[in-house]
Amino acid sequence: MAAQSRVSSRGRHLATKMPTFFHVLKDQWNPESNPQGIVNIGLAENTLMQEEMKAFINSHLSVESHALTYGDGFSGSIKLKKALCHFLNHHFRPHTTLVPSHMVVTAGASNAIECCAWSLCDPDDYVLIGRPYWTTFRTMLGNRASVNVLEIQFEGLDPFSLEAVECFKEAYKRATEEGKIVKAILLCSPNNPLGRCYPQEVLCSYMRLCNDLDIHLVSDELYALSVWENLELENPIPFKSALCFEAKNLMNPEKLHVIWGMSKDFGATGLRIGCLISQSNKQFLDACESISLFSFPSSLADNTVAELLADDSFTEHFISLNRARLSDNYRHITGLLKERGIPYSQSNAALFVWVHLGAVTRNRAATDGDILECLHREKVYVTSGLTYASEEPGWFRIVIAHPKHVLEEGFKRIVRAIA
Repeated sequence: MAAQSRVSSRGRHLATKMPTFFHVLKDQWNPESNPQGIVNIGLAENTLMQEEMKAFINSHLSVESHALTYGDGFSGSIKLKKALCHFLNHHFRPHTTLVPSHMVVTAGASNAIECCAWSLCDPDDYVLIGRPYWTTFRTMLGNRASVNVLEIQFEGLDPFSLEAVECFKEAYKRATEEGKIVKAILLCSPNNPLGRCYPQEVLCSYMRLCNDLDIHLVSDELYALSVWENLELENPIPFKSALCFEAKNLMNPEKLHVIWGMSKDFGATGLRIGCLISQSNKQFLDACESISLFSFPSSLADNTVAELLADDSFTEHFISLNRARLSDNYRHITGLLKERGIPYSQSNAALFVWVHLGAVTRNRAATDGDILECLHREKVYVTSGLTYASEEPGWFRIVIAHPKHVLEEGFKRIVRAIA
């Protein structure tokens, strides 16, 4: 009789889904302490504003006895929810003013996405997402909640166009004919990895489509305030939250949900504070509340973020400075790309530039995997279009939200890898 496995079949399956970037975190390049390490310009982290964040946190960290208890429950303190409403009402300008009862707070936006999977979908249901997209959404939706992603192909259409919305409609029709149950459309707005915002008329079109199909719209707005000046981009599209519209004129308001968090706009992936907003669906929020033990944010992070978001002077300065630094870094890295004749896609949002390394590799037959191997040998970490289900090979995402000496070292290694 064979020995019993040390883990369940489910455990064995999950063990194969370990994140592939952990080795990067354990060996990050530093010109002084680890010059042979890996230059990380692949993970979507913003390190441009760390000094400002450290200064604020270190000068405002205060612990009361309440923070050492279960506080106000597992889905964020009343203080934090009020601060989030204050901040988001100012910056997102929702049509209906946000109040604390419209949201649950989670340990990062990833947990908010998973809450949607648990509470809007049943096992084996589908969520529609357009390509290219951050394929970690598959992990958030699927690893525990067993919800599937149905990828939408655009076949050369602009992913931010009205024509692209029709692709979702056609994909939904095919899916239902195949017996698949589709529960939602998930938009990443601004988009990761393309670094662009959706025009207002396109957002409205998605909302109308969700109404026609009687499905949910989940708008992941994690990069909402990281929109910056790109003088090369004609008629740049500004960010507009899905909360800005009078939802009842476009779709069932009960099926509109928005996600935001501190990770990207405030360069604080380690704080693990996200929020899930649903202004007209208390039952959905109650369902999320019922599983909030699994996404309970630290009370210390909760208190710190509440203090930060209530400080208008600090947040206004921080956001303005962050945008200026992102814009400056974009000009810097695209200048280097131009010098080497490396094509890239114009962007003005999020933390990225979408670069066509496949167009300039020595071996034009090289696959994304081949290029990644060359990059790994040079110890530079960027992510390939494979990671984003790109329809066209050869595209890679470079994160620009790092000091210039990091970008320059990473770029030097990229050039060595592909030359």
